[in-house]
Amino acid sequence: MALIEEELGQPWCKIYSELTPSPIAAASLGQVYKGCLKETGELVAVKVQRPFVLETVTIDLFIIRKLGLFLRRFPQAIDQLLGLLLLKG
Repeated sequence: MALIEEELGQPWCKIYSELTPSPIAAASLGQVYKGCLKETGELVAVKVQRPFVLETVTIDLFIIRKLGLFLRRFPQAIDQLLGLLLLKG
């Protein structure tokens, strides 16, 4: 809840009458909580981005790019690797 309150800039209970204590769904980039707006009573999904997602994704893409540039020097190895992956799939 601390992350939600940090993003809102105020305690969550000033905006929501209810908020699930743990996420109802999760994804690679964030989590989703179920909330009820205090003002209207409307049920809403509160999406919270995981901390450091941008940094993590940036590093992952950098590594993948470097690996791709390295593997470009070995086209036969790429063909063999893809063949193995397709057999397992």
